[in-house]
Amino acid sequence: MTDYRDIRTTFILHPPVDDAASWHMTVDGFVQALTRSFPDAFTKFRTSHLRGNDVVDFEVEVGPGIWIEGTAQTPVPECGVITLALASAAEAARFATWVRDDLIPSPGILRFSTELAMQAGSQDEWTVPAAGDEEAMTVVFLEHLAAFG
Repeated sequence: MTDYRDIRTTFILHPPVDDAASWHMTVDGFVQALTRSFPDAFTKFRTSHLRGNDVVDFEVEVGPGIWIEGTAQTPVPECGVITLALASAAEAARFATWVRDDLIPSPGILRFSTELAMQAGSQDEWTVPAAGDEEAMTVVFLEHLAAFG
């Protein structure tokens, strides 16, 4: 039996597809919020080779010894997309809890997917719980991984 807690994959956090600008995110605003909450965060700006838009790569310690690496961008104005590279469900849940509670304007507008789902051909958007702690979010992420793992 697979222990999905040990699976590492890329998590993609995004707004609802039918309300793409609902986060009202900018890359600069993301970096400001990130460094306010995580003062030791590392960030590096660059330009996307595909779209020419601003992108920020980041690395942040979300708990003692627990580091998340990712990328944030706005492929269209105010539409934030945050990618977490090779994270476990628990690690992604820690960061996604911050996104839900401290970054976006409403907790009900956070969706996610994973590289595993995309590789399986899924275009479904999964909803992050609008309430609950990291453990509740981890359970949702684990259910997702079990569906595609």
